[in-house]
Amino acid sequence: MKEKTHRGRTAGVLALLLALVVLWAGAGWRRVSETADADALTITALSVGKADALIVQEGGHVLLIDTGEEDDGDEIVQELKEKGIRRLDLLIVTHFDKDHVGGAAYVMEQMEVSAVLMPDYEGDRPEYREFLERLEGHTNAQRVTGTLELSKGAMEIAVYAAEDPQGLQAGKEEYDNDMSLVTSIRYGDRRFLLTGDIEGDRIRQMLDGDTDWKHDWIKMPHHGRYDEALAALLEAVSPQAAVICCSDKHPADEKTRMLLEEIGIFVWDTAEQAVVTVCDGENMTLLSGSGGNDERD
Repeated sequence: MKEKTHRGRTAGVLALLLALVVLWAGAGWRRVSETADADALTITALSVGKADALIVQEGGHVLLIDTGEEDDGDEIVQELKEKGIRRLDLLIVTHFDKDHVGGAAYVMEQMEVSAVLMPDYEGDRPEYREFLERLEGHTNAQRVTGTLELSKGAMEIAVYAAEDPQGLQAGKEEYDNDMSLVTSIRYGDRRFLLTGDIEGDRIRQMLDGDTDWKHDWIKMPHHGRYDEALAALLEAVSPQAAVICCSDKHPADEKTRMLLEEIGIFVWDTAEQAVVTVCDGENMTLLSGSGGNDERD
């Protein structure tokens, strides 16, 4: 199998190790995730349908960013335990839609969770209420406002809340997506951006500030749904690789894929299997059975 090269790709970009490895047929997302390297940063985007659940590992430290839908909680916990994980350093719930907070209560019931981060607004779904009930008595749960910076092992992490939440909520019945926490992880020379479900208003708000959004890798917003602001976001981020959390039933919008193709960004999605990103601080390798921009022999 050969990766597809794109117009506008420079020799320097092509020198990066961005290899698409197709694993054996029918392996399933649980088997794919076993490729994690304990001596590197590993980000496993689980294949849980049109939902987000990403496991970040580095040097014995574990983050879980979002928890899929309610029925995904058991699979996420099984995946963690099969990897020998019994404790999460940090659980980040980006926002309170059912496909992000759904499995959080079950994960917290089954796993030791040292710290929890979530956005500063009230959700209205039963999955959110179950999550809050499970949080009762937890001594290290925080609603993030502004920017929170922390480190775990060799990872430098910044968590960005909406800078003007009132402006994003004004006059809207549905604003959960734009309230998503956005997470940046720096590991060695590489930066990784996880964007929750942010939409146009939040993207424009982010880009109006003075934050340096340049990253090497991006988890695309909102399961690959197209938004007119995506072009400006991708220009600011300038990633070499993108991961889309989607499904065969609910795939990424074709306009989003076309935009990524035109810019020359390698794309992987979780429609069929997990996507595993491994980084040694300089080189990145992406492993999956479901690539978007690859050329198949």
